Amino acid sequence: MARSMVVFQPEGKRLEITLGKTLLEAAKEIGLDLQSVCGGRGTCGKCRVILRQGMNHLSPISNAERQSLTESEIKNGFRLACQTIIEDQSTIVVEVPQQSRVGKQRLLLKGLERQVELMPSVRKFVIHLKKPSLKEVKSDADRLLDTIRDLTGKELKIDYETLKKIPHIIREGNWTVTAILWMDRELISIKPGEYLRDLYGLAVDIGTSKLAAYLVDLNMGEIVATASAANPQIPYGEDVISRISFVMKGETNLEELHRVIVTGINQLIRESCEKARIQTEEICDSTIVGNTAMHHIFLGIPPTYVSLSPYPAALQSSVDIKARELGVQINRGAYVHVLPNIAGFVGADAVADALATEIYRSEAISMLVDIGTNTEIMLGSKDWLVACSCASGPAFEGAQIKHGMRAATGAIEHVWINPETVEVGYKTIDDAKPSGLCGSGIIDAVAALLKAKIITLEGRFNSGLETPRIRRNEKTVEFVIAWRDETSTKNDIVITQNDIREVQKAKAAIYTGASILMKRMDVKSQDIQKIFVAGAFGNYVDPQSGKIIGMFPDVPLQNIQFVGNTAGSGARMALLSTEMRRLAEEVAKRIEYLELGADPDFQKEFLNATYFPHKEFGRFPNVAKLLRKD
Repeated sequence: MARSMVVFQPEGKRLEITLGKTLLEAAKEIGLDLQSVCGGRGTCGKCRVILRQGMNHLSPISNAERQSLTESEIKNGFRLACQTIIEDQSTIVVEVPQQSRVGKQRLLLKGLERQVELMPSVRKFVIHLKKPSLKEVKSDADRLLDTIRDLTGKELKIDYETLKKIPHIIREGNWTVTAILWMDRELISIKPGEYLRDLYGLAVDIGTSKLAAYLVDLNMGEIVATASAANPQIPYGEDVISRISFVMKGETNLEELHRVIVTGINQLIRESCEKARIQTEEICDSTIVGNTAMHHIFLGIPPTYVSLSPYPAALQSSVDIKARELGVQINRGAYVHVLPNIAGFVGADAVADALATEIYRSEAISMLVDIGTNTEIMLGSKDWLVACSCASGPAFEGAQIKHGMRAATGAIEHVWINPETVEVGYKTIDDAKPSGLCGSGIIDAVAALLKAKIITLEGRFNSGLETPRIRRNEKTVEFVIAWRDETSTKNDIVITQNDIREVQKAKAAIYTGASILMKRMDVKSQDIQKIFVAGAFGNYVDPQSGKIIGMFPDVPLQNIQFVGNTAGSGARMALLSTEMRRLAEEVAKRIEYLELGADPDFQKEFLNATYFPHKEFGRFPNVAKLLRKD
């Protein structure tokens, strides 16, 4: 089979790859952190590379590339990796510019967390066994189980992997062993001698764009180490629909996505254990949360029908599966507990959000908004709860935005504009030279453009305003946020008319979800006493900017509480307490799921919400007053 050599610079990474593959596929295979927000469809324009050698052996420029690249860029060797197919045997040298890399992201780990009574699913016992004799030759396993029954009153079964070790371990410990029991139903591990001190568990939040792992001391209830990373499935698609589409394209694709996510989790396990100076085998329990698609892919369950009307999940209730069956590298006898889903795209992460915020027991009406590529919204109190999911899209992750990027070093995260001089101020992550705009910076920029009357409430640039920062050409209008001599890329960082349209669609999706839930339950903005804004992205959004563009209902700013990564918090609560696991099942069953697309007013609500802050100003009296000031 004919193959070609591909060399990725500046690292010099190289591999031989079969002809007919794309440069993006080559980058995936070699483990290069190349952005691919759209999953290889050629629509996001983020996987830009520069060809340095072998360009005549590649497929010609595609229409998708002509849409994303300028004539000057094409002339200088720029291509989209997802569109560039290796056609002939040769050596291809590709330079990957910094702005095309995923980079070191700022990933929020902590979130609001309620204290829970320690009731982990695993516990340790020291067991002193009687030695066998010629008069009493009971089997080793029965001797162990009988002794445990005498101590606990529980009849247990034995994990198969543990069973194989029993004869050697009880003799190595001179007939004293430490047993680890799971749910008082199964002996999952034994060690020779007395070893009561350490007992560890792992909680994992599988986000669409990030992974977060928490190593927890189950005796003390404390986090001893954390680790995080970008979700390694990102090259297969930025959003859940892209990944589900990838699964549907090939018989082995689900297996590949499952393998990739488990490999990423195992890397975080090793990293956490190195920080805590323990062995991975000492982790004896685990909890996992994620949206419905991430949940299914992690479990190896086809997520296909989650994306097709009426959007049923394959599994709603929680499940306990041996870690080794999933490939998760912790104690061989340990279980992974996956929290329940609600319905559609409202998954186990939303249940974890509810546990952490306690919205399910609130006396007053509250709203929970977990912002992401797929945004979950929950509304209610102790008496009732409804939830929906809205496809807010990847704009707030930097996709479909000309100079958008993830929240990594050099990303502009806050923007302000002087309405008199139209001069721009900004702050970047790590105070590095700017290289693009991350989600919070994009929202700030649009809000600042509105306040300075540089764009209208319909989202169009003000045609009567003259400033060097506004540039008009045949294709678009754009506003310069940072001049090229200020940036690390040596290019102007701008926000375009198309960028503003993408923000309008994203924020309209979120507000429409909130609005339809409120309409269904006859709730007005003034009835909402608290809005919990969850998620790593949401934590960095300026609440006033979010209100100005119309992302949230118009409640007083003091009623908006940013609660961080509550999905991770809820996962830890379930790790520490079997009561929380029981409560998660109860809460998941209480929440009524609302499918937005089935609402007859959905299209009208969405179109009205594309205005800043909304076509119906009466819904945003405070914001409208601010924007109408002369």
